[in-house]
Amino acid sequence: MRRGVLCALLIACLLGCAILPAGASSLLPTYEPIHRIDSKKKVVALTFDDGPDAFYTPKILEVLHRNKVQATFFVLGSQVDKHPKVMQWIYKAGHEIGNHGYYHHDLNKLTEHEVYEDIKLGERSILKTTGILAQYYRPPGGVMTHDVMNAVQSSGYDVIHWSIDPRDWSLARTASVIAKSVKSTVSPGDIILFHDGGLNQRQTVVALQELITDLRSQGYRFVTVSQLLDSAK
Repeated sequence: MRRGVLCALLIACLLGCAILPAGASSLLPTYEPIHRIDSKKKVVALTFDDGPDAFYTPKILEVLHRNKVQATFFVLGSQVDKHPKVMQWIYKAGHEIGNHGYYHHDLNKLTEHEVYEDIKLGERSILKTTGILAQYYRPPGGVMTHDVMNAVQSSGYDVIHWSIDPRDWSLARTASVIAKSVKSTVSPGDIILFHDGGLNQRQTVVALQELITDLRSQGYRFVTVSQLLDSAK
């Protein structure tokens, strides 16, 4: 859903609230994150959180470039400000940019206003570095409290979660375990969660090449989140 369409729907919902009878608020549509799509096409979206990182993001970009794969990077504004050249590399390589907030706070502990401000700070960092306004937001940890939902609606983003989490952030998981955990559960329309920042992502880099090779041999194509959602239309 494009941000303009989302805003129009939100306005319609707000106007509708004024004419609903008491007790009918439950009839309003619920704002839900997107985890995956139902698709007969063998397409999946690779997504990366918590970057850009000065060391691991370039290595991941090299793997993606070598294999001609486009992905979606949910970046932290604080990391964008630290590593603007890596951020520009992501963008110039043709990958999609998503907003992951600025500080990677625990959103359970923030007020609606604080969540909104964190989203907007991340938005400004992306805009300043790449000149683009991201369309999608992924809350750190996938947290979706009432305050987070309100803040996201106010900021005009669609929320993207994931359907497969190989837990590549765990230092106890080897590349083969990470790749196997994806291959054993993957299906058309999945959104796969990886990380290019935050911790030691050495195993992620190795697992990524193995996963791309194996899934391609099964007929899968790798697309951005936007391309994945468009394929469902």
